[in-house]
Amino acid sequence: MKLTEIFRLISRNWFLLIAVTSVTMASIYFFTEGQDDQYTSDTTIYTGIATGYNLGNVTESTAQYKAANNAFANLISIIDSRDIRKELGFRLLASHLMLKSYDASILKESTYNTLQEQIPASLKAKLVGASLEETAKNLSNYYHASKSNVIRDIIHSSDLAYSERAFKSILARRIGESDLLQISFTSNDAANSKNTLDLLTELVIRDHKKLFTAQSESVVDYFEKATEASFQKLKQAEENLLSFQKSNNIIDFNSQVGSTATEKNNLMGKYNDLEIDYAGALSTLNSLEQNLKDRGIPNLYSQEVLQLKNKLSKITTEIVQLELLNKGKSNTAQESRMAALKQEADELSKKMLGSVDKHYSNTHTIQGLPTAAMLTDWVKTTFLIEELKSKMSLINKQQAMYAREYEKLMPLGAENKMIIREVDMAEQEYLAQLDGLKQSKLNQQNFEIISQLKVIDPPYLPGGPITSLRIVITILGGIAVMLLTLGFILTRAFLDQSLRKPSVAAKKIQYPIFGVLPETDASTPKQLQLAQNAEDQLARQLILKMRQKNSTAGPFVVGVLSSMSGEGKTALCHTLASSLYAMGIETQVLYPENHKGQTVADVHSSFYAPLHGVLTDANIADLAGVGYLNNMVILVEFPALLEDTYPVSLLKHLDLVLLTVRSNRTWQQADKIMFENIQKVTTAPIETVLSAVQSDDAKEMVVVRPKHVAQEQKALQAPKALTTA
Repeated sequence: MKLTEIFRLISRNWFLLIAVTSVTMASIYFFTEGQDDQYTSDTTIYTGIATGYNLGNVTESTAQYKAANNAFANLISIIDSRDIRKELGFRLLASHLMLKSYDASILKESTYNTLQEQIPASLKAKLVGASLEETAKNLSNYYHASKSNVIRDIIHSSDLAYSERAFKSILARRIGESDLLQISFTSNDAANSKNTLDLLTELVIRDHKKLFTAQSESVVDYFEKATEASFQKLKQAEENLLSFQKSNNIIDFNSQVGSTATEKNNLMGKYNDLEIDYAGALSTLNSLEQNLKDRGIPNLYSQEVLQLKNKLSKITTEIVQLELLNKGKSNTAQESRMAALKQEADELSKKMLGSVDKHYSNTHTIQGLPTAAMLTDWVKTTFLIEELKSKMSLINKQQAMYAREYEKLMPLGAENKMIIREVDMAEQEYLAQLDGLKQSKLNQQNFEIISQLKVIDPPYLPGGPITSLRIVITILGGIAVMLLTLGFILTRAFLDQSLRKPSVAAKKIQYPIFGVLPETDASTPKQLQLAQNAEDQLARQLILKMRQKNSTAGPFVVGVLSSMSGEGKTALCHTLASSLYAMGIETQVLYPENHKGQTVADVHSSFYAPLHGVLTDANIADLAGVGYLNNMVILVEFPALLEDTYPVSLLKHLDLVLLTVRSNRTWQQADKIMFENIQKVTTAPIETVLSAVQSDDAKEMVVVRPKHVAQEQKALQAPKALTTA
């Protein structure tokens, strides 16, 4: 729908729009008479949600923006919740009941008097407590004690300010993109507006903090329990490891196994070296003894020498043990013992050498005496062999000890590894739970910080009533009704399936538009002029059609048809006949005989029987009479095609068929089928004349000269008229 069409609809229905709007505004103004003045108070709260100090690590700006919007939505939901408004009603009523006398800064006098009348003194004494919270709790308990009591009546009263309905004017909104939240309240009591906001602010701050702390406390409690459980698990795993190590003499399993294997290999190498040294010393000793025997010493192992040798062997063994067992250690007592043993070993070596010399001197002469060097070597070699034997014996013992230790440690490796793994897993679990506990406590601290709402602009006592809403409501109501009415008109026009105007009719009927007959109002000169122009245009169109006729013999016969009666056929015939006759064109109109009494016949018109054209093959001459050839145009009005019998035989004698149809009706399938059949019978073209067309819609076919052009043309024609006279 074009904008021009919308303007046309408005201009066409302006009276309806004005009438409905005026009646509505008058009704609103009348019914709102006598309303109380309204007072508004507001408060501003700093929330710190968007830009306040945040311990969390929020790096994504989009996530932070969404989180801020969600936080504000949650806060506004708290304000709008049913529970908080019901509690607000109890607290507000409690504050009023606790008054000893009327106080204008708390509530208006009519409300105070109503409370005094409705609540007996005995009940008031029972309900009023030591504090506001206690009184509000008593009121809540009494309210829920039964389904019908005076407190319920007061809370749900629409005349008092304690019901949820009274709190519907509480509005909470975020100020732009800031951290500020504004809460406003409007009521018919200035003091009550301020006091209600004071109480509401306290409840909102309390519930907001409770909501945040409740969220974090459950998380912190979970992590505390989980951390304690994982710590006990770690402690038990460490105790199992310690018990295992104690029972198996393990300090560091891997170090002990490595050290045992290393010492075992080192001792084996030392033992091999000692075996080599022992074999060499034994060979040397055998060689010395053989040389000494060859020199005449029959036996070097006398009783005394053997005793000294055995004693020397014991001392040598003890020296070796002290050297090996205390290697790398500094101990004064051990060092003194070692020095004493070495000194005793030297003395024994000397005694052995002296005993050998003495034995030889007692049994041999001086000529057989061996050299002193050989005897000294024999004693040293004997000492060396004893030393090597002692070392080898001690290393064997140590090898056996390390072998037993190694055999003991190896089977314990898998068990030791499993227990250590349990300790590691328990430790990781404990550290993870500990980190979760730390983060949850950090979030709890963050929640506590951001949940601290601060009132930066407290509620105020309104200095006077707000501008009367009566006129505002009246104006807004009128505008709303006008828009609704306009919407109804536009919707009806949009859904309208009628032919309405020539352009729409041409698409739906699919026949060319011959002309229009506007809907006229005799009292409007403009509409009369439009109708006259439309009639003139119809006559001109008919003259053009007459010029298009191939044969000039006989009159131009026009059939005026319609599907139903009341479509404007008679008006069209009368209009064309009058216009053509005024132009000097002889015209005859043939009306159906059922029009007698409705249409006055004159010299230019007559009636015919449609049935005559059905039963016989009648032509125009049969119906119009012998003088019909004197006319240039003959207009034949047919009866309604879907209602009456019509002269079918005349269709083949027509030069033009004018289909008349009202603009306010729809084109039905029956209409379409009927004229498709008519088209098959006649060779004349079918064109449409749209009747009862609205003035604005008729301008699609009718040219209306502007007023100043018409005046100029009249001015030009005036001198010409005078000259002619």
